[in-house]
Amino acid sequence: MVALTADPGEGSSASDGPAPASIWAFDVDGCLVDSMSGSSLRPFATEVLSALASSGATVVLWSAGGRDHATTMALRHGLDHLLHGIYDKTGRDADGRLTTWHLPTGHRPTVVVDDRPEEAPAGTRVVPVAPYIAPDEGDRGLAALLAELLAPADRSASVG
Repeated sequence: MVALTADPGEGSSASDGPAPASIWAFDVDGCLVDSMSGSSLRPFATEVLSALASSGATVVLWSAGGRDHATTMALRHGLDHLLHGIYDKTGRDADGRLTTWHLPTGHRPTVVVDDRPEEAPAGTRVVPVAPYIAPDEGDRGLAALLAELLAPADRSASVG
């Protein structure tokens, strides 16, 4: 979708892309990939990211393991074409919550999907998921989110 090093401000205008309410940040380890080895993509992860990409949402990954780690996981699991950016999680506010000051303005999330919801940046909609520890084909951690994203248009206003 976008070069992983692209600046979202390059070549775009205020009218390009989705509204700010549709900027989604996904944690990597324990959320999209298993936290034990990173070898398993969580069930429904590709479908969730695809649904968001199809809707015109901005989707970024971020990881406490760093940008390089998150990039490796995105490439390993074939997610890179669905993403607008990949970042590290850096900085905390006085309450211990993650901050987004280091992200380009067009990539500062309004929705955060994470297995550590208590760390989500203040002011974001948080979609908590149970930790995805090890490969598990029966995991349903993203199933409810996928159902919400695929709901008829009259109900989808609650998504973003």
